[in-house]
Amino acid sequence: MKLSNRWRGACLLGAMVFSTAALALSPEEEERLKECKRPKFRDFVPEQKAEVDAGTEISFHISHNADPLTVTAEARGEKMKVNVVDKKNFYFVTAKLPPLTPGFARVHVTAKSAESKLESGCLGQDGWLLKIKGEATAKPAEQPAAAQ
Repeated sequence: MKLSNRWRGACLLGAMVFSTAALALSPEEEERLKECKRPKFRDFVPEQKAEVDAGTEISFHISHNADPLTVTAEARGEKMKVNVVDKKNFYFVTAKLPPLTPGFARVHVTAKSAESKLESGCLGQDGWLLKIKGEATAKPAEQPAAAQ
């Protein structure tokens, strides 16, 4: 019995040594990961799950390592025209929501890193959910016929 426990321990130890070697990154992979510093998004206005009208102005901040020419925003697949203002430490971005039907809509925002040495760029993504106001489409309940 002790022999099998020793073999089990030796196999476990060998598996641990080889698995860490297999999961280790090569120097090229480590350098590639260092080259990619994704832009960060923050301060979404209106805030998450706020109730707003279609056409409302939205805004958010992006870290200064983003390329301002690659900033995009869209809601329900409709692209929005963005205005990017350089505030020295970050970019301030504004846009107007497209005419959307009532319900929930997720605003997706993206930007590529300006410092990326990768050919494909280093894409940062984020977003938040908004509730679009609208008229209630529920029909009033029909009254049952009066008994005669």
